[in-house]
Amino acid sequence: MDENNNVIPGSLPEQPPASSEVIPVDASKPPKGFVPLQALHEARTEIDSLREQLRTQTSPSSDEGYSDEGKALKDEFRGEIDSLKQQLAKRDLLDAHPEFKDKWDDLETFRSLPENKGMNLRTAAKAYLIENGLLDTPRKGLEKPTGGTRTPISSAPTADDIKNLRENSPRVYQEMLLKGQIKL
Repeated sequence: MDENNNVIPGSLPEQPPASSEVIPVDASKPPKGFVPLQALHEARTEIDSLREQLRTQTSPSSDEGYSDEGKALKDEFRGEIDSLKQQLAKRDLLDAHPEFKDKWDDLETFRSLPENKGMNLRTAAKAYLIENGLLDTPRKGLEKPTGGTRTPISSAPTADDIKNLRENSPRVYQEMLLKGQIKL
């Protein structure tokens, strides 16, 4: 019995005959790009050990070459520089927002709250102004309301409608007059 009864002859692709040739494979030579597993593990351990050396290696401290007096002076200068930076920031803030001259202590207590710790001085000042309603500038990005300038159409009949009713249907006109729907 033929299994391909419903197949049109010549519609199936012809398969090439199986070749009897065997391609020799050189087992002593690995394929291109092959890396032995052991070499991979060795490379990874070497990389990990180098990373660990970098972590544990302490860079020479910047204070090593200084005497005790030099270290003390360096710390003193750092403290003076930090205080000068704080004074400049305060002066800039007071120039930008003069209302903080009277409320500086309130701002400092606001900055010392746990939720505001580490906040930049300018950011804390803006937050303080917004929370206390002292900022008069409108928020950016809000759309202006638009409704148009057109006045709404009244529901009362116009003078032309009243004239048309009076001339064409006097009974309806008379009823509307009695009900108070038409005002003269």
